[in-house]
Amino acid sequence: MCAAEMLRTGAILGGEQSGHILCRHYSVTGDGVLTALHLAALVQQSGVHLSELVQSFTTYPQLLRNVQVADRERRLGWQQCEAVQRAITKAEAAMGDQGRILVRASGTEPVIRVMVEAASANLAHYWTEQLVF
Repeated sequence: MCAAEMLRTGAILGGEQSGHILCRHYSVTGDGVLTALHLAALVQQSGVHLSELVQSFTTYPQLLRNVQVADRERRLGWQQCEAVQRAITKAEAAMGDQGRILVRASGTEPVIRVMVEAASANLAHYWTEQLVF
């Protein structure tokens, strides 16, 4: 979940494919030392080992595709495209609680990033291919 998505949803904790962990209540950037200290404090407060805290954590396969969009205005305004919005809505409805989709314009490259995370690799692959048309 990137910083923009965190602001949109009100989340205070998020992570990015790059490995950045964002704790919005402390900082708006990924800071490894801050993350390590925060995690250590949470483990200490819980009174249990970190290995116990993460036992119920389930990772889903993710696919990230970059779609080249040279026109800056078109790239930054991708949310105004009804066809893209319909495709995302269809995919989200079909996956239900078995996956999620994150689409965002890159801040550093002329691409729109499409990330699909799903309970199975097949599901992630299918919906990635449907969205990246």
